[in-house]
Amino acid sequence: MRRDDTDIFADKNEGKVLIMDNLFAQTNASHLLIPLMDMAKKSNTQFICLTGLGGESIYNRFDNIYVLNLIAASLRGGTQYLKAEHKRGKEPDELVTARIEVGDQMELLF
Repeated sequence: MRRDDTDIFADKNEGKVLIMDNLFAQTNASHLLIPLMDMAKKSNTQFICLTGLGGESIYNRFDNIYVLNLIAASLRGGTQYLKAEHKRGKEPDELVTARIEVGDQMELLF
């Protein structure tokens, strides 16, 4: 792709955020994760990854790690909430909570 010399924002290294579900699939091998994370660092991209996998080979690739667990509410049947646990990294200066209610949800068939 050609560089546009008239683009006044071309020299800025703006950050990007990718929210990815099951980024690692069944891959937790360090030799496969290192190139992925190096590419993200070079392109100033932050990954927010939702995965069921854990372990040091994945955890060692991230500066901050939060584990979210889906918990069934005991007072309201059928209601669930996410409980966050900060595993690694700098403690947040401010933590903002939100309440989201999901009404109808469609299933995707592939």
